[in-house]
Amino acid sequence: MASILDWGPFDAMRFVLSYDGPLPSTGNSYGKKWIAKLPHIWKIRNAIHPQIEQVFKTHPAFTSTNTNRSRAAWGILNQPISVGAAQFYAIARSKLHLKCELDVDILVNHDLASIVNNAGDLDNRIKTLLDALRVPAAPQEIQGHMPTNIVDYCCLLENDILISALRIETFRNTAAPLTAGADHVRLNIKVRLEPLFDAFVNEPFRHD
Repeated sequence: MASILDWGPFDAMRFVLSYDGPLPSTGNSYGKKWIAKLPHIWKIRNAIHPQIEQVFKTHPAFTSTNTNRSRAAWGILNQPISVGAAQFYAIARSKLHLKCELDVDILVNHDLASIVNNAGDLDNRIKTLLDALRVPAAPQEIQGHMPTNIVDYCCLLENDILISALRIETFRNTAAPLTAGADHVRLNIKVRLEPLFDAFVNEPFRHD
């Protein structure tokens, strides 16, 4: 099995997500600091939503429903995940017995030597990113931030516990706008989904 560092030319479920904007360092625990980071989580989540929606609409794993197995997978994917009155659709779900590998390039607008200080507090910034990739866990995480014009909101993950591998590499963003602050980043997120084990419902996610 290929590792996260040596992906092949194309796998059954491999794609890239991107984000360009602020990624500040904020607290991870529930409380005032966590509530303060919700707008940043939603800014990233809103940027990722149309990209995930495009994967749903165009990827062969979802557009081909010629077998009972692919129809079974789509039946699960087509079930909304309700969080209060809001509904979400995630690709990586526990019912599909999937795991998710992420390989993230972070182009930062500060000196690389400062990745654990101030704007470069890497641990907290990554946690903010991972929170943005998943479905909100409770109505308190929505709190009026969800756009009212989106009916079927798409996320990568049902829950971030489905992440089985995470690789982070930072680079200096030499193309950052002159007006960008120190918390501005460019993210390139390589995603690979594959079964934890072969099951009837996850055949579309298998690869050689």
